[in-house]
Amino acid sequence: MHSLIDEVAGSIMSGALKKRIFSAPYIPFQRYLGCYQEAFEAGVVLGYAFRDRLTTLAKLFSQPGREEELVRAMQELAQRKLTGIGKAENFLELAMFAEEHRVEANWLGSGIDEAQIEFLKKHLKMLPQQAFKNLHGAVSVGIGFGSAFAELTERLWKAVYERPIDRNEWQKWRNAGLDIGDELPEPLPLAKRQEQLLSLVELFVSKARPELLPQFRMPPRE
Repeated sequence: MHSLIDEVAGSIMSGALKKRIFSAPYIPFQRYLGCYQEAFEAGVVLGYAFRDRLTTLAKLFSQPGREEELVRAMQELAQRKLTGIGKAENFLELAMFAEEHRVEANWLGSGIDEAQIEFLKKHLKMLPQQAFKNLHGAVSVGIGFGSAFAELTERLWKAVYERPIDRNEWQKWRNAGLDIGDELPEPLPLAKRQEQLLSLVELFVSKARPELLPQFRMPPRE
């Protein structure tokens, strides 16, 4: 079954794929890290928006009857992520930086030295199947995080997106792999990002689960 999480992860990944004539498409590693960040944050906003009716949201990606179990598992994963990071000052520490460190640790554990790691970070071509699997996980943990840590979500979002963006900081994000356009973005209130993702959810439900559409036209708690 194609789920909402599949839809979110797939839509983020599709914009990053590089096509090749005689071989399979790929995602450059740095761009993959940016996709991971986008996937986590999309999950965070969805979890935050549906924090009072998570089992309703979970109908779009859970086996019937296991919605509450799956939601608890997502929130436990989010708790472990937060515990592992410690005091997070922004979403980058929870997602893109954490994922980069995880991959680097795996490389080091397999005997790859620092010079080789720097080469891989610049030149590695991620397979779409592996990237999709990881982005799926990022959306899932993000949903757990946004639903379990609503106040922290508000604070981190405000610190990053609800203020004028510094040009040097914006360029740093672009260089790290985030797809944030060619111009400095305007501040993006959390409520506005919720609207964008809720539109995506409603469109998905109308196509994949139209019988549930009335449940997803109820406005989420502000």
